[in-house]
Amino acid sequence: MRLRGLCAAATLALFCVAPAAPSPQARAQDAPDSALENAQYWLGARGPDELELSLVRASEAQVGQSVSVTLRLENTSESTVDNLQVTARRGDAVDTTTQARQQLAAGAYQYYGPSDSAGSLEPGESREITLEVPTALGDESTLAITDPGAYPLLFTLTGTRDGEAASFAEERVLIDVLGDPAQHEPAADADSETASEADERHQFSLIYPITAQLDVVPGDTGGQDLILESENLAGQFAPGGRLDQLVETYLTHDLHGAGCMAVDPALLDVADRMAAGYTVNPSRPSIAQRPKRLRDSWFSASEQDRGDPGTGSADAAAWLDKMRTVDCTMLMPWANANTDAVAEANNAWLTHEALERGADTVSRILGTPVNSELTAPASGTTAHEFSVPLVVADNSTWVGNATTFDASLGALLAESGSMPQTVGYSNPELRYDFAEDSEQARALTAGASISVAAAQEDQKDMVAKLPNYLDPAAARSVMETTQRLLDAGQLDPRPVTALPIKSAQEATEDAEDPAGEPGSPYPDPAAFHEAEIAQVAQQARYTDELMSIMVNDPSIALTRYGFTLPLRRDLLIALSDTQRTSLRNNSQAARASRERLQKNSDTLRDLRSSVSLIPPGNVYTRVSESSPLLIVAENGLPLPVDAHLAYDAPDGATLSTQDSVHIPAKGSITVSMTADLPSDVDRTSLRLWLATPAESDGPTGHLISDPIDITVQTRAGIVSVYGVGIVAALALALAALFRLGRRKKKKSHG
Repeated sequence: MRLRGLCAAATLALFCVAPAAPSPQARAQDAPDSALENAQYWLGARGPDELELSLVRASEAQVGQSVSVTLRLENTSESTVDNLQVTARRGDAVDTTTQARQQLAAGAYQYYGPSDSAGSLEPGESREITLEVPTALGDESTLAITDPGAYPLLFTLTGTRDGEAASFAEERVLIDVLGDPAQHEPAADADSETASEADERHQFSLIYPITAQLDVVPGDTGGQDLILESENLAGQFAPGGRLDQLVETYLTHDLHGAGCMAVDPALLDVADRMAAGYTVNPSRPSIAQRPKRLRDSWFSASEQDRGDPGTGSADAAAWLDKMRTVDCTMLMPWANANTDAVAEANNAWLTHEALERGADTVSRILGTPVNSELTAPASGTTAHEFSVPLVVADNSTWVGNATTFDASLGALLAESGSMPQTVGYSNPELRYDFAEDSEQARALTAGASISVAAAQEDQKDMVAKLPNYLDPAAARSVMETTQRLLDAGQLDPRPVTALPIKSAQEATEDAEDPAGEPGSPYPDPAAFHEAEIAQVAQQARYTDELMSIMVNDPSIALTRYGFTLPLRRDLLIALSDTQRTSLRNNSQAARASRERLQKNSDTLRDLRSSVSLIPPGNVYTRVSESSPLLIVAENGLPLPVDAHLAYDAPDGATLSTQDSVHIPAKGSITVSMTADLPSDVDRTSLRLWLATPAESDGPTGHLISDPIDITVQTRAGIVSVYGVGIVAALALALAALFRLGRRKKKKSHG
């Protein structure tokens, strides 16, 4: 065998035996859920509760005043619990965010307050109780708080089960206890303020991310209408929805220029497409066009299969109008993708879409450019260098350019919200299942953490980065506290655009431990596995190859990059940190990522296989050596394809093929070629396939279509066939003459 036109023997064996499309789950299905594999990195303290004890609401806390607290009790066990009692306790006021995290993880709460009886609860039963918690020294069962500050509170639920005493649940929260309002001093007048007084204030900046889990149906390609799996985003854009509340909260608080909204450009892009109309359907039809028999189309593509029109277009448009009034915007990675995973995939176009395309998207949709060149990844760390500066934790080491935020404060803020996040830069000893505390408790803690950070004496410059997946209750709590401190002059606002950006070399010179490895100082339990990244890298490469086989056509508005762009964005959604960094959502996020990659791979296979060779028949019979061989090349893609007809033939056989075959968009063309085949062989078997032109992809190019096998009947074979035919004809003639002679003989005797 000799190989002609494409590749060496090893390459042909790889591509010609297996299908041309990628194998989607070759490695990723073997990757374990990181929540299970890295359990020791998720949980450093505090075990799970047996029952549910959740803070529903709490009044404002002031020194000398009682705090009214409403708690919800729920028996999630399978047995009755009796003699339930809720008790309030507190620890010492915390001076740093690290102390606050220690108290929430495994702190001591040595001051006991009031208790209240809650009776019994049957399995599945729940109720709410309200507890009045005095703080003044003279009150009975008081928490004895005499000075304003941030105090850790603990509520315990105890009782009996089967006659035995037990502790069933805890609720921990950090609350801001304010001083007497009458004693509050107004904000200092800048004209009368001394230089030393101004120097004592913290310069403060706040980064306010906004993103959502995007449920665009996988397999999207350029030129298609938007299809979503559900109306989840529509509910978030609607008045009172999560995304609507987040924008309203930002717009209704005055941060004196210290705040900036980090926007996920993928969310803006989806909102913009939703505003133009969309469909809700769990799947999407194939974009690749193939010939179909009439009977195959009789019962397919019913109207019901096309999905339902989306209902959130007006709300998406209204939300974008609100976004256009935001005073400061910066970027998040596309779809909140993990930047280190993107870098490890090592694909230039994928990196471009993750970090460089977003600025154009914001400018196009909102009508104004981003105000800061910074990008805020969810990981808060980076071990790879990018073309844009990132926002990273100040306890990490990085390469490239970056600005830093308070890591301890960032870890404390990340614990808030409906989907609390375990960030890689947080100390594992202070990690636990943050969802054990209620959403309301975590929201109050988030607000109080700003007060704690503002009072830290060892930190003059303060950057608060809220979690990339932000919850409305936590956002309100943080914004209210921040505005109060700014209004009171306890913080000095500094625009995010004024944050210093340092190179890795400058950071190393300033660092106490310059020998640290780039990236997070601690294990990241949500990090993507090598197998997952390898699969993304593989599909990114196949997407590049799909793009390279197409050519732009001036008469077609769609470009080859625009057609393949959504496929790359699918990969970035698969690498999203939005749910992955949350302990209770990690396994679900990993499954969703695998499913998206599976469907994306199916689409790639479908698109690649729509470019194919179709022989008129399996056996050609050539009348002469100059007779051409004809093969139909078909293209189901919406853009033309330039390809080379490559082949594999036995020794002594050569084909003369065109250097390039131009197959029209969603069309076909008949390819003619001549063959020089051995004359002493009856039949010659050939294998043919479409490949990219060698000069465009190195000396061999790469495979486009699946190979096909054809057999050519040579001249010697034709002669032998004719000889057999002549002999058969003579035999038939002789037999006929013999029968005719016998009949005549019988008649003469008769």
